[in-house]
Amino acid sequence: MKLNKIFIVILFSASQLLAQDIGTTEVRVFEGFKPTIPEASRLNSKATFSDTIKKERTQEYTVITTDLKSDYKIRPLKAAKVKPDKIPKLYQSRMSLGAGYRVGSKISAIYNSMRSKDISYGVIFNHFNNNIKIDKKLAGKSNNNLHLFAKKIKKDKIYIANLDYERIGVFTYGIGTDKKYFEGFENNPYYNRFTYTKFSISSISTEKTSDKMIRNTTFFISDLNERSENQIHLSFNLSKTINSFACNLEIGFDNYLRYNNLDSQLENTDLKILGFSPTTSFKRFGIDFDLGFDFDIDHDFAIGFFPKIKATKELVKDVLLIYGGLDYSEQKHTLKSLSDENPYIHSFGTNQSILRDSSFLQELEITDAQELYVGMRNVLGKGEVLEGSIAYGIVQNFAHFIGLTNDNYNRFQVNYINVKQLHATANYDREVNNIISLNVNADYYKWDKEVYHKPDFTCTVSTPVNLRNKIKVIPSVSYIGKRVALESPFPPLPYDSVLDAIELPTQIHANLGLYYNYTQNISAYVQLNNLTNSKKDIWRGYLEVGFNGLFGLNYSF
Repeated sequence: MKLNKIFIVILFSASQLLAQDIGTTEVRVFEGFKPTIPEASRLNSKATFSDTIKKERTQEYTVITTDLKSDYKIRPLKAAKVKPDKIPKLYQSRMSLGAGYRVGSKISAIYNSMRSKDISYGVIFNHFNNNIKIDKKLAGKSNNNLHLFAKKIKKDKIYIANLDYERIGVFTYGIGTDKKYFEGFENNPYYNRFTYTKFSISSISTEKTSDKMIRNTTFFISDLNERSENQIHLSFNLSKTINSFACNLEIGFDNYLRYNNLDSQLENTDLKILGFSPTTSFKRFGIDFDLGFDFDIDHDFAIGFFPKIKATKELVKDVLLIYGGLDYSEQKHTLKSLSDENPYIHSFGTNQSILRDSSFLQELEITDAQELYVGMRNVLGKGEVLEGSIAYGIVQNFAHFIGLTNDNYNRFQVNYINVKQLHATANYDREVNNIISLNVNADYYKWDKEVYHKPDFTCTVSTPVNLRNKIKVIPSVSYIGKRVALESPFPPLPYDSVLDAIELPTQIHANLGLYYNYTQNISAYVQLNNLTNSKKDIWRGYLEVGFNGLFGLNYSF
């Protein structure tokens, strides 16, 4: 009932609400309005902090000495064992056998002692032989050499002994023969043989004390063709530092004995030479200087004095090096040195089987060369080096060969002239990558006179390829420039006689070597020489063999 009454009262009640009325305000602008934003200004580009708190730098402490009682027992550690890297296995012996096309046989044998701190010794033997014919004439050659060595190491010295034996033989097929044996001759008279034996001992001092001046001592004696030529040599090397100057003195004595064979009908000759070569080294103004001279006196009291000067400057450390100066070189010509350069020389008086209608001896002179030179070595990059030099000077007794021909032989005689010589040489080595490398060597000569059987330019280019040391391929190309050859009849005519000279053609040889390592101790190789099959004159009247190849196996044990 009450609820109904309340509802009726609300329904019939009236109320009035009055709200605030805000009028509209009009703003009129008589000038143009340009809104602007003021630029912000920064007081500091980087915030800084300042800490005014000061740390207390002093500490107070007391030392307490006491024992901490514990029943814990530590276990001692065992000493560490450091094992060195495994030493590569060494093989004591090595054998190599080869044969091929236009090559009779090639044998190599090596025996070495195992590792030792105080003594080592060994034997090396090499053999090469080819039995070939050129124009139906015997043109083979052979080379056999044996090398024995021993080294004893002591606390203050090292002793070294060597014994060398070498036998070189060639058929002089310039005229030549097709017969191997001749009645009435012990050996084929067209076969030139040179047998050489040398025994040497040397002592090397390892002491660093200043009172020990003699550092090296060397003695050797040699023989060619059973006392046709002997050499006795004794030399000392003395060194000492005086007032920061490194001083060195070489003293050498040589005695050359010729035609001492009991069966020789030739008069014995000898040559004795005593030489002194003092040098000193020092550094001034950032330049390394090497100064010295050679002083020689022979048994006839003929004296020779030749100064030496070298200055070296490293412009860029480990990159660019230049050097230059005045140099002197000497070569004492012997029957051994001549036969090594040209085995087709006339060999009268050297215990040979010879068809005689006349005879003469080779002249053995001393070649002296004095040159001004300048050179450089430049490291162009990693694994890339260029080195070159140029020299100009006077050469006394320059040795070259002239052909002397008669009805029996076409062989050569050494001849000497004085010339002015320009010599330029360049070497370039580059490792292209881990597989391929490049090697280039070139030499250029220019003389003011005509010389014989000497090329004016030689060049060799090789590009070895190494495939993880498993397979190696070495292609190479060599170039020999033009040469002039002169031939004179028997008996020899004077050098200035009017003779006809001819120009020998240039030679280009392409060679290829293949080497395969099957295991560490077994390998094989193939050598292909003169791929262009060039058959031009090596010496006047002596043609090349042409293409030849060799296959071989190596075994180490």
